[in-house]
Amino acid sequence: MTYMKLLGSLAASMTICCGAAAQTACPVGVAPGSARCGPSGDGGAESAPRPTGEWIKTWGAIATSPSGNGGVSSRQLSEDAARKKALENCKSAGTRDCIVEFVYQNQCVSVVSAPQGNGGVFTSAATIDEAVRLGKAKCAALGKGECAVKVSECSEPVFRKF
Repeated sequence: MTYMKLLGSLAASMTICCGAAAQTACPVGVAPGSARCGPSGDGGAESAPRPTGEWIKTWGAIATSPSGNGGVSSRQLSEDAARKKALENCKSAGTRDCIVEFVYQNQCVSVVSAPQGNGGVFTSAATIDEAVRLGKAKCAALGKGECAVKVSECSEPVFRKF
């Protein structure tokens, strides 16, 4: 009978011992509660916070014509919408032969040109200042005189709450 009591006590102590060890995710040889232990597998760990919304990409475009007129669009929800709006804005200046020259997404853009001749340098960057700086540098490298900023615009993402 004492053998049965001893066996029962041993089984009970093994259950208590092993049950406690299973409560934490510790490497072998590390005591539960140590800084090296991970969270327990009982679902008590905190989950990642739920998102409160989403970022919507926006598009912009620049259309030009041989006559020098142009049109710009920004903050459009699709590339196609940006192209159409830029063409519409170009044509509203009285020009029929407009074509889309530049399309951008979630960025800023600049058009910088020299005083002589049509055309310009299109650049995009994270900020207007950076787009203008890059555009002026490219224009100056063409060597056609002092360059001027004709367009500077941003099409930044929009946050939509759920």
